[in-house]
Amino acid sequence: MVVEQELTTTLFDTYVYLVKAGKPVGPRDLMRGANLSSPSVAYRNLQKLIDIGLVTKNDYGNYIVKKKVSIKGHVWVGKNLLPSFAIFGFIFVAVLALEIGILIPHLLAHASVQESFWFLTVVTVVSAAIFLIEAVRFRRKPNPQISKYVLISSEL
Repeated sequence: MVVEQELTTTLFDTYVYLVKAGKPVGPRDLMRGANLSSPSVAYRNLQKLIDIGLVTKNDYGNYIVKKKVSIKGHVWVGKNLLPSFAIFGFIFVAVLALEIGILIPHLLAHASVQESFWFLTVVTVVSAAIFLIEAVRFRRKPNPQISKYVLISSEL
């Protein structure tokens, strides 16, 4: 069964900070680390994450991630959350590296290169650039019209 839960931008930032921290965190540390406006906002976000079942409170009053879940449009790479656009951009960069690896011997040997290969190389450069630019834009400043992130948790 897949459970989808909407996360506001500040709740999203709170969750990502807790995962990156990888250790118990108090509300004040969370406020500073996740750039929240006050400890009460941090505490409210922590309570919401506890209610969702993502965070737990330890005996010392600090909070730690209970489980790491997928977030729609993002991919976890270790403790880092990357927009899916970045993964696609890196794939196109790898394909571009292969294309350049094929082009260099032809250019050094003064052999002709088919126009279709040049066209494909240009398409790869443009595709990689578009995906990487979108990944940077998406990571820096979420679209103000889309103020919610969808959390996908598969529970049995």
